[in-house]
Amino acid sequence: MINKRKLLLPALLSVLILSVIICTSGGHFYKVKIIESGQGWGYDILVKNKPYIHQPYIPVIEGETPFPDKKSAMGTGRLVVKKLKSHKIPYITKEELDSILKSSPPIP
Repeated sequence: MINKRKLLLPALLSVLILSVIICTSGGHFYKVKIIESGQGWGYDILVKNKPYIHQPYIPVIEGETPFPDKKSAMGTGRLVVKKLKSHKIPYITKEELDSILKSSPPIP
């Protein structure tokens, strides 16, 4: 009986440590990285620190227009990550973009 108790405690401790490692490592699956793009900013979405989406320009609008500031690029990148985590297509609508860029003039 005493031998079983000696083995049980290390086994339970090992399971607990493994559970903590698995739970904490899964939380940082996606990462938004701000990049310089022409006269403005863009973003990359990294999955496990590897490039997954490269977005040097504002999505939804025609042409190659970079984001005017880091904040709007980060906000759009975070919205994309939120959609990816929810298992949705990472498509940005014009309305979503307008709300992120609310300090800028409306997108034509």
